[in-house]
Amino acid sequence: MKKRIFIVLLILLVLVGAGGFLAIKKSDSNGFVVGNNKQLPFLTFYTSGLATTPQLAFWHAVAKGKILEKCNIRVKLWKNMDDLRGILLAGKGDLWLGHTDGFFQAARRGAPVKLMVTTGWRKFYLVSANPAKTDFKNFNGKTLAFAPPGSPAVPILQSIARKDTGNIVFLSHEPRQLAMKLVRGDLYAALVPEPLVTTLLRKVKGLKVTASVEDLYGRKTGHLPRMPIAGIAVNTGTLDKHPELVAFIAKEILLQGEVLKDNPPAGIESLPSQFESFISKKFVADSLARDLLTVELSHEIKNEILNYLAIIKPSVPTQVLKAWTNADLFWK
Repeated sequence: MKKRIFIVLLILLVLVGAGGFLAIKKSDSNGFVVGNNKQLPFLTFYTSGLATTPQLAFWHAVAKGKILEKCNIRVKLWKNMDDLRGILLAGKGDLWLGHTDGFFQAARRGAPVKLMVTTGWRKFYLVSANPAKTDFKNFNGKTLAFAPPGSPAVPILQSIARKDTGNIVFLSHEPRQLAMKLVRGDLYAALVPEPLVTTLLRKVKGLKVTASVEDLYGRKTGHLPRMPIAGIAVNTGTLDKHPELVAFIAKEILLQGEVLKDNPPAGIESLPSQFESFISKKFVADSLARDLLTVELSHEIKNEILNYLAIIKPSVPTQVLKAWTNADLFWK
């Protein structure tokens, strides 16, 4: 028993260390600056030290494109969804990496937010150590743990696959709590996002990825096996002040996104070294193996975004969603 407790504690120490998924170091919370031309404007980009694929095209555009010929990038790190929500509502920053539904909610509450590019498409997976429980339908009538609280994967499953998943009892966990239960063997399966998936696969013996929410979404809706989960939004004040610069940045992200389709590892190499204190490049590479690296102008896929929001925000009337996706939500 003592040996087992020691092993659990040791694994948890690894989980919360550099390259883990739990905490951003306080010493890094002030961010950093890329570019040093004081004759050019400074744009503030709020992002996460733990983000993987959704920010690769942006950083490749900074490293290999011509963005730094037009502006400097001041990087600030948000800590969690509540922190980002407050930043958006306060109108802090010029560009933000975040979740589509979070941007939508903030915009409805008056935040100066417009979606610019969509960059995050595949995120949510069923992981299981039980060979008899490898599909979502295996949990119908049973309990399925998930993390983090508020995950959009839950309403998606409840909406698109009612016959297969309508009777699942979804049990919310904080990532740290869920990881501990899987390590101890108290749980054998969970619904989790990347990069938490990669972390758990490394630390929990016998755990495997057995199903994808995005694959199920594609089968049930007739859409592509992807969802417009995350991307980069722009401050409307920045649009008013630097419209040509914003258009140039969007063009560069699209261009470098196309480059990375054929060479994803190049995007990992373009990540600033400061992110290594949160998540290693090897870790990002492992996570990328289950992701989709593509960039779309958000206004060009507004119907795809509307369908996605309609599923994860069932309380919002369809006419309200259409009004926002037709006019107020997008930069173009």
